[in-house]
Amino acid sequence: MPPLDLKRLFDEERARRRAAAGASTSAESAPERLEALEARAAYSMTDHDVGRFAAEPVSGLFYVPEFVTEAEERALLRSIRAPENDRRWTRGDGGRRVGNWGGKPSDADVTEPLPVWARAVVDALFARRVFSETRDETNEKSNDAPPNHVLVNEYRAPAGIFPHNDGGVYAPKVAILTLEGDALIDFWENDGSDAASDSTVPPEDHDADEDKDEDELNKKRNPPPAPRAQAALRRRSLLVYEGEAYGLRHGIRKGFVDVVTSACVNAESASVSVGATVPRGETRVSIVFVRKRRQ
Repeated sequence: MPPLDLKRLFDEERARRRAAAGASTSAESAPERLEALEARAAYSMTDHDVGRFAAEPVSGLFYVPEFVTEAEERALLRSIRAPENDRRWTRGDGGRRVGNWGGKPSDADVTEPLPVWARAVVDALFARRVFSETRDETNEKSNDAPPNHVLVNEYRAPAGIFPHNDGGVYAPKVAILTLEGDALIDFWENDGSDAASDSTVPPEDHDADEDKDEDELNKKRNPPPAPRAQAALRRRSLLVYEGEAYGLRHGIRKGFVDVVTSACVNAESASVSVGATVPRGETRVSIVFVRKRRQ
């Protein structure tokens, strides 16, 4: 029997342990993806009805602070920004980038199932009774049929989004989860006026001094319509709008800092006060959950 080569055995064992330690470190440092949200008791959505606080109450506007935890927020962002999703990103108006899951917004049909991270949020929407389990016999006309399309908007300050309606391709109930940054969203009457688009969210090329001066002069001559309601979108919060609120135009002003106005309907639950300034932060991500009527 040949003598044992103790040095070789020692070197092999040391190499094995180093490999094992490296694998353990890699596993611990591997990006964590969201698979589920923590279990919570069901909400009473009447407690989160903020539309009633508008000067002219708006039905169907709800706000839930801290819908996800900080750890869940990090896991969601890692899931969304995973390398395999790079192909999904396109440029949107107002200086944002947009990712779609479930097909393009203009497509009537849903072309793919939602990813695990999105299904986890949808499951929580129903488990916490933000969405109701009640559906009609066709499962298509109910506002609370499960969302099957997700749009992710990544805003880099001062990016905003022009006032718009979500359109008839969607069921009239939308949930927006805000991550990483804050913003104010305004809701205007759907009266066909384009003053809000022209004055409250100026295009990105309005940077020259003469353009800014002209824009300010136009604002004084033709002040933009006051929003019917305004909501502070704090990071990790959930905004839900349906019914009357769904019929209003909504948009986010361009800017690095938002100023809370008297139209803000969720000042108390969002921990802001009228006149306060709310910095946007470098980046804000919104995850928009909707249901396409056809599938």
